[in-house]
Amino acid sequence: MPVQRGTGRSGNTSGVSLLVLALLAALVVGWARSGSLDRLGRLPLRTRRLVVLAFLAQLVGTVVGGPLHPVGLAASAGLVVAFLLRNRSVRGTGLIALGLLANALVVGANGAMPVSLHAAAQAGVALEDLAAGARHEVADRGTRLPWLGDVVPVAFPPRPEVVSPGDVLVVAGAAQLVVVGMTRHSRPRPTAPPPGRRQAEGRQRRALPPLRAATAPRPGAHRS
Repeated sequence: MPVQRGTGRSGNTSGVSLLVLALLAALVVGWARSGSLDRLGRLPLRTRRLVVLAFLAQLVGTVVGGPLHPVGLAASAGLVVAFLLRNRSVRGTGLIALGLLANALVVGANGAMPVSLHAAAQAGVALEDLAAGARHEVADRGTRLPWLGDVVPVAFPPRPEVVSPGDVLVVAGAAQLVVVGMTRHSRPRPTAPPPGRRQAEGRQRRALPPLRAATAPRPGAHRS
């Protein structure tokens, strides 16, 4: 998860600069391709209650804290991945699911998201009080799956961050989902013919003579 520049507060505050920039770019691309937010809102997504359950699981883990925090994150990620797999026909959900799974793996393996000091320095992110936070920890030689931690610097001046490869996949999938959802073409609904046309067709059918059923020749009838 992203780490925000220290400003006298805890260094484990999450940032969303990369996600906001990607979504803004996706909206611009969608509108440039004659897309609309109305089409995005009509995406055929199933089992949306899984997203609500995922939010509740993460909320409980965050509020209670301690060893329940990584459990809540893992459960939340699992529910979201299940939701995305149920909607895998929608483009972008595969990348989001893969990114969430990568984040859940590294958090589950370490109990927190490891942050690379080298990447933080490149992005200009301060890590004061990071070790005291429950959501992040400084990566060291004992870190498991360190390449899945926060190792990607995002030097966005107003809000620099360090993000994980899983975050990058989630952001890319969300941007793709927005563009595809805005530009998707709904199947045209069948339209009924106008009343005047229905009446004309009815008169034509009534005017046609009834068709007589063909009868088989009687046995013994003379054939020429």
